[in-house]
Amino acid sequence: MPDYNKIIAFFDEYIAHYREFLQFEYLKLDMINHNQIEKLSSSLSKEQALIMKTNAYETKRVKVLEGTTGTNFAEIAENAPEEFKGRLAEQHKELSAIIFRIKELNDTANVTVTERLKKIQRRTAELDVYDGKGTVKREHASRLAISKNV
Repeated sequence: MPDYNKIIAFFDEYIAHYREFLQFEYLKLDMINHNQIEKLSSSLSKEQALIMKTNAYETKRVKVLEGTTGTNFAEIAENAPEEFKGRLAEQHKELSAIIFRIKELNDTANVTVTERLKKIQRRTAELDVYDGKGTVKREHASRLAISKNV
């Protein structure tokens, strides 16, 4: 029989790690929203460390859950002895909510960064062009590249 006290202790650590990761994701999104590019860039080592720690926890999770009945955390909690079911179900609920929120924050950050990059690409693709009369007009760079008037 699996050691459910050990499983519960592991998931307490695991959830604490994901709470830390969630806090980092909030900070990262805040840096993105406030255009703090240098600060965001310097935070990449922290993010890499969190990812590496996540990978280590995943390896440990596989070992801790050996011999349990079920293919996912919800099933493991459901199949656990009665005295452990409640605590495991609470942990599952909390972990699921944290991971879902991390995913939401990541998706929001990706959309924000993608939109800003598109805006930058549009801006850098536009050039001021002067006609023979001294009038300035804005043209798209790709049209200028094929225009004989450039």
